[in-house]
Amino acid sequence: MFSEGFLTILLMVVLTIGIIIALFLLKGCARQQSVESLAHWAQSPSRFVEVNGLKVHYRDEGEGPVLILLHGLFSSLHTWDKWVNLLQDRYRIICIDVPNFGLTGPFPNRKVDDQTYMQFLEDFVTALKLEHFHLAGNSLGGYFAYQYASRYPQRVKKLVMLNAAGYFFIPPAALIGWGMPLIGRIADYTEAPYSLFASLVRRAYADPNKATPDEIRRYNELLHREGNRAAGGRLIRHIRNRVGFDTSRTHLLTMPTLIMWGDEDHWIPVRHAPKYHQAIPGSELIVYTGVGHMPMEEIPEQSAMDLIQFLDASQE
Repeated sequence: MFSEGFLTILLMVVLTIGIIIALFLLKGCARQQSVESLAHWAQSPSRFVEVNGLKVHYRDEGEGPVLILLHGLFSSLHTWDKWVNLLQDRYRIICIDVPNFGLTGPFPNRKVDDQTYMQFLEDFVTALKLEHFHLAGNSLGGYFAYQYASRYPQRVKKLVMLNAAGYFFIPPAALIGWGMPLIGRIADYTEAPYSLFASLVRRAYADPNKATPDEIRRYNELLHREGNRAAGGRLIRHIRNRVGFDTSRTHLLTMPTLIMWGDEDHWIPVRHAPKYHQAIPGSELIVYTGVGHMPMEEIPEQSAMDLIQFLDASQE
């Protein structure tokens, strides 16, 4: 007999499939927006740099030790705006629209595997002539940050992981459907109602009211940047095909590492925080009460102060 949990997941998947098919029939193909039509998201201090055929959107602000910030799934460099405002007097902060998202858009070769992302990050820092830096990432960006640091420990002075992807979890029903072989392909080109999209963004916050209309609009518009929606679908299905993420390299992290997590994360459960803490030698852990998936957006002042204390502490 099937367990109650399995039957619940199966029901969710079936309902999601039905919803996606209905949306496709009702709404039709999703719109595609050119980078030029989204130029209002690339106002100063935005910059672009060519990296292996990609025109990478990034921002480089402040002075001091270099801190590189990587955003999560379907997000963009704008998710760090509050931190940048609080930290740019102490650090040189470089935020990137990670490939397949934001204004950077998809890899020309359509690949979405770890090695492609790691090579991109190494080529990006080389293009900017960066040798050593602190590295922080949220969600999928936290996973990429950890993977990069495990491969290039000579570059990363300190590592910060905020609600980082890694260990197995059950994603929201919409992402389960998007990861299905046939239905996922349909979802790549399906225009969902704005209200449904907004509810998914609000789910990332412990307090949904903290997701402002402007932030929701930004997520929605950048999702429709040419190629992003299909690229995001490919990434979701890649994660599904290998049954999650690779957490086998945590023991290779030799630099000081800080793990930040909101205890009301509805995307990646807080129980993953102590798993990372135990797996990464000498790591530090901070769990925030009443905070969701993005501490840097929900509690920017407190999380920024904790970051400063960690980055400025002596490594002796």
